[in-house]
Amino acid sequence: MAVVGAISTVVGTVSSISAQQKAASAQRKAAAVQQRQQQLQTRRSQRAAIRQSQLQRAQALTTAGALGVTGGSALGGGLSSLSSQLGAAQGFAGQMSGLSGQITALGQRATTFGTQAQTGQAIAGLGGQIFQAGGGFGALGIGAGPTPPTASQLLTGIK
Repeated sequence: MAVVGAISTVVGTVSSISAQQKAASAQRKAAAVQQRQQQLQTRRSQRAAIRQSQLQRAQALTTAGALGVTGGSALGGGLSSLSSQLGAAQGFAGQMSGLSGQITALGQRATTFGTQAQTGQAIAGLGGQIFQAGGGFGALGIGAGPTPPTASQLLTGIK
């Protein structure tokens, strides 16, 4: 009967390990998809910032042309300001994308370590159950150690 229990324990543990590995694989794939999604969102926001900058630039040029001040330093300063704002927006979007990627990678790493720890615990538990099913230390000829003396043995010879 102990052998049947040990076999069912082995089968259960192997199934558990297999399921944990499949879950870890699915989580890695999900993390890769999430990173791709973040990259696409970053590109989209960068394109939107470029479009917005182009519109503002065109509006400034149109307004300056209507007012007849196309050669002034105010127009040049305003256009330079728009370029600076675009650069700042692009840099911020790039930094946020990089941070999101790092967060995703660290989360995936933590999940992988957790799965490895669970697998190790399952294997250790399996080993312990197989060892016990085989008779444990007693089967190796190792006893529980010396037995302590009883009260009557300790009191022998005392009057």
